[in-house]
Amino acid sequence: MNSIEVRGATLSYDQKNPVLNGLDLTVQTGSIYGLIGPSGCGKTTLLSSILGMKQLDSGTIKVLGQKVVYEKSSKFSNMIGYMPQETALVPELTIKETLNYFGNIYQMNQILLKQRLIMICDLLELNDVNKQVNHLSGGGKRRVSFAAALIHDPKILILDEPTVGLDSILREKIWTFLIDSTKSSNMSVIITTHYIAEAERSNYCGLMINGVLLADDHPKNILAKFGVLNLEEAFLALCLSKKSKAEGCASNGVHFPNSASTFDGSNSIHADDSSNSTKINENIIVELDKRKTFSGQTFRALFKKEVIRIRRQPGEIFFTILFPLIKGILFIYTMGKNPKGLSIGVVNNEISDINYCSEYLKSTNYEFNNSSCNFENLSCYFLNEIRDDTAVKIGYNSFDEAYKSAKAARIYGFLSIASNFTEAITKRKSDWQALTDDVFLDQIDVYLDHENLQIASFLKLRLFKAFEKFNKKLLQQCDLNEKLEDSPMSIETFYGDFDSDYVKTLIPALFIQAILLSGILFSLSSIAQSRTGGVWNRTIIAGVTVSEIISVQFTLLFISDIVQLIVLKIITATLYDGEIVGNQWILGFFCLMVYMTGSSIGIFVSILTNNLLILNTAGMVIFFFGGSLCGGMWPIEGQPKFLQYLSVTIPTTLPTVTVKNIIAKGFDMSHETIYGGFALLGAYIATMLTLSFWSLKRTKFTEQH
Repeated sequence: MNSIEVRGATLSYDQKNPVLNGLDLTVQTGSIYGLIGPSGCGKTTLLSSILGMKQLDSGTIKVLGQKVVYEKSSKFSNMIGYMPQETALVPELTIKETLNYFGNIYQMNQILLKQRLIMICDLLELNDVNKQVNHLSGGGKRRVSFAAALIHDPKILILDEPTVGLDSILREKIWTFLIDSTKSSNMSVIITTHYIAEAERSNYCGLMINGVLLADDHPKNILAKFGVLNLEEAFLALCLSKKSKAEGCASNGVHFPNSASTFDGSNSIHADDSSNSTKINENIIVELDKRKTFSGQTFRALFKKEVIRIRRQPGEIFFTILFPLIKGILFIYTMGKNPKGLSIGVVNNEISDINYCSEYLKSTNYEFNNSSCNFENLSCYFLNEIRDDTAVKIGYNSFDEAYKSAKAARIYGFLSIASNFTEAITKRKSDWQALTDDVFLDQIDVYLDHENLQIASFLKLRLFKAFEKFNKKLLQQCDLNEKLEDSPMSIETFYGDFDSDYVKTLIPALFIQAILLSGILFSLSSIAQSRTGGVWNRTIIAGVTVSEIISVQFTLLFISDIVQLIVLKIITATLYDGEIVGNQWILGFFCLMVYMTGSSIGIFVSILTNNLLILNTAGMVIFFFGGSLCGGMWPIEGQPKFLQYLSVTIPTTLPTVTVKNIIAKGFDMSHETIYGGFALLGAYIATMLTLSFWSLKRTKFTEQH
């Protein structure tokens, strides 16, 4: 039985330039097939099609007598060893860890794995097995890649430029091993190479250009046909002959007789007979059914690989797990806090020298010393209520001077106190029924820089509070009820209190965004690392299933989420002074679902593309829109109607309300905002995972040409 049969293979990325053009190829069992040709002639595309990574436009491919179906070649995985053109290794793993990883995803017996590891490392001179792959030379990495293809003792070995970058002694050693293996274990090898002289050691040699095999025969027959001494001269003659043909690269160009009719059995590494073919076929039928669709051994290998990779990349841990938390903590300690050290000007027309006030207040011990409700220098008492932690008061001699300073942005605003301030205030308290218009000139004019709305609002509130406090003291001094200063409207709270920090209202939205972003970044980073550099394709070819990949990712995400939740729990409890009213188990489980939602979104996005720039941009866009529309910074009721409808569908708006209601209001699962939040996240997770499974089933492999 032939190991590989390709018949009429046609594939093109555009209609004008076919990569494979009606190609026929046969690799006999127990033989080495050398495929040579210039870069871009279609060699790698042909190998990708044999492995099920590319879908032919027309034609068929059979491996071990079984038809290859696009992206469904995992049934051959344990029987094929594949070494891609790139090294396709995990840089953070050591040589030993790499070979153990591939051995375990091939579901090898552990004793056999240890024996094969020792033998292959000795063959390829991989002496320091505890050395990390990213510390190896280019040739060293290719040797490890070759070792990974050999580790499970495959029946078919597909090698794409395996000897590039290796010295001649090691190349000779590898070829000797390949020849011995085809003799002893009936292994079949298809190898592409730029070293044309190497191909002379193959049983068959295919000379390929523009997707067509110009020759497909035993090397000695090719040399005899052209009467030359080496394949390089034969290949040159073929190219010149092909160039002279008007048909270009048509399949009826220069072609040698079918290898089955011209191949001399005496030149074969070992003769093929029908009884041996039948025996191999029976073994193959049994082995094709051996691999489990979900294997605990494969799961553990994938999980261990990810743990080692993450542990040896502290930068990834910081940016994907700790960075969102640190961002949240910094946000908490920088947002919503009262500003301090603000400069505000004072033009006191009642007392020309502002320094006089401090001396005068010291002399009165900062107390009103008059029981008859007749006062002096009341402006000093009012200014004393404006504490230095609210604003630093700077005196000015005139309105114009203060105004110029404010316009020059040296101060945030200034007060202008009327010259009859004390007189007018005293009349208000003593004989309020006989007030004349001049009494109402006692006002304090306040001028603020409203370009900085937060500071202007803060100063306005604090100035009102200072005057209210000042006025209540005056009422007491005049034996009047201080409640006269209060508004007739009484406002009470049933959740929260008037003195709550603004930051407490931001915490739920902030934590939802931080948890969601962590999940997105962690999954994007983890999968993107595997999908770049060929590791993903090599893992899928080895037979790893979609369910195993998704399960490992979710297990890692679950563990990282638990760590983050513990940190968030400590921060939240500290900020709320232990005043988390609701059930903390519900809160913890809900935060876990938020993280899983972010993870599922990240998994889906990273499956759509392996472009790191696009992935990072997508993560930031999701975070930006989630933070802007969730209603954490500003109520969604202030948004335009169409944005309100959009806001309630994103995975941050309703979850923010849910967390608020659990923490501050103590709502349980019976309330619509709680079970609604759980339902929304559950829908997101189910949708993203379904789309991820569907996308992986549809396009398992990353793009390669």
